[in-house]
Amino acid sequence: MKLHKYKIVLIALLFGTIIVLPGCEDDFLETNPSSDISDAEAFQTTDGAQTALNGIYYHLRRYNGGGAGRMDDHGIPSLIMTNDAAAGQDIVVWGGWYVFDYNLWGHTRGDIFKPSSIWQFFYRTINNANLILVNIDDASGPQQHKDAIIGQAKALRAYSYFNLIRYFQHTYAIAQDMPGVPIYTEPASADAMGNPRAPVSNVYDFILEDLLEAIPLIENYNRGERKTTIDKNVALGILAEVYLTMNRWDDAAGAANAARDGYSLMSPGDFRAGFNDINNHEWMWGALQTQDQNMGDYSPFAMWANWTRDGFSFSCFFLNDVFAGYFDPDDIRYDEQIEPDPWDAGLYISYKFRDTPDLIGDIVMMRAASMWLIEAEALARAGREAEAKELLWELQDTRNATRTESSGEELIEDILLERRKELYGEGYAWFDMIRNQKPMYREGVHQDGLTPVSGVEIWPARSWRFVYQIPFSEMNSNESLQQGIWPGGDQNPFDGVYNP
Repeated sequence: MKLHKYKIVLIALLFGTIIVLPGCEDDFLETNPSSDISDAEAFQTTDGAQTALNGIYYHLRRYNGGGAGRMDDHGIPSLIMTNDAAAGQDIVVWGGWYVFDYNLWGHTRGDIFKPSSIWQFFYRTINNANLILVNIDDASGPQQHKDAIIGQAKALRAYSYFNLIRYFQHTYAIAQDMPGVPIYTEPASADAMGNPRAPVSNVYDFILEDLLEAIPLIENYNRGERKTTIDKNVALGILAEVYLTMNRWDDAAGAANAARDGYSLMSPGDFRAGFNDINNHEWMWGALQTQDQNMGDYSPFAMWANWTRDGFSFSCFFLNDVFAGYFDPDDIRYDEQIEPDPWDAGLYISYKFRDTPDLIGDIVMMRAASMWLIEAEALARAGREAEAKELLWELQDTRNATRTESSGEELIEDILLERRKELYGEGYAWFDMIRNQKPMYREGVHQDGLTPVSGVEIWPARSWRFVYQIPFSEMNSNESLQQGIWPGGDQNPFDGVYNP
């Protein structure tokens, strides 16, 4: 993969300085041309704070190690792939290293790269947000601009903690009193000893506090045509997911309803166009790829086996035959989108994700359909079935799918299946399995090295294999963490089942 030059502002995450690198991307404001400027200078104005905030958004979609390298270490786009291919039951990964890397041969072990990559990525984001939040009060500039920066920084911090707590502990409903992740509200310093793991309930309280403070601050923030930043709708969307995970059904339904305000479901033509354009009217948030900042051959588009990419492709992501059978033949998510692989019986090709001709297709991070589904699920779980069905039918009618007529627990299961059909490849499978305390049960054809026969339960519900271990490097360097496996120490078990 070739290296690019970027004009970026990177926050030196451990030592609190701001680094400015030369380049040509127009996402970022012009800054002091020196390569190392002080925090005080950077935050003299809201323009300087905005530049630092732009640096966080850049970080969300950059290579975590700072240069060309692994396809599974490119921020949110890589985590989206991991979440669906590693824990999902619907995507088949075929070929070499990727079979093992995306099927949890040891994916959650604290001594391999993935836990460290996730931990480092989100704590970098948190530290960047903290650096803005502790320095912006004295910045000169319009109060409205300052409020928008503070609101986005708080929302980004909440989003990061929400991801961390879902990766590194069981779901809220069964783990409120268990150790979560360390909470930091100040930028890191070189001599810091590290904070202890806060209880899961405390982490969720902190997430809610940040989001509920952020939303009114960005009430009037207008991001224009660029959907790469967090506005009020996106913050409400994150809040809806948090409430859903906490089983706060009425709150989840209300937040999801507010989040989708102003958005509509895409037409069949838009759906069939390929998920590669951030300007799609259903997309709420996405990662914009440009010639100067893109994932190259490690893009998600290079993973899907549909042979439409005009460039190198790994072509290792297929759909499982049982999953393909869940779709109605006339469903737009199936018709002209999914077809049997002519070379491998049981595997199906998906055309949902197709790159642009210049190989810089945008990557979806949130869209309105997920809000329809959150609201429908929350209403069904709250006993408001008629309202839930109306929302579900609206989505199904738009997709030309058969309306669900079930009720009770069967209705909830049907909504969860609809989530799988609508959102596959968008990063929800892992968290849905943990949130709903489902086993990994793989039916039909799989090439994961874990499924000896069809229909095998790979891991039971509440398996510790769904929870990442704390990185060994963090266990060794954080003086506030107790060595040993929980409950005697702070390390998560690697295997076994948690029985609350």
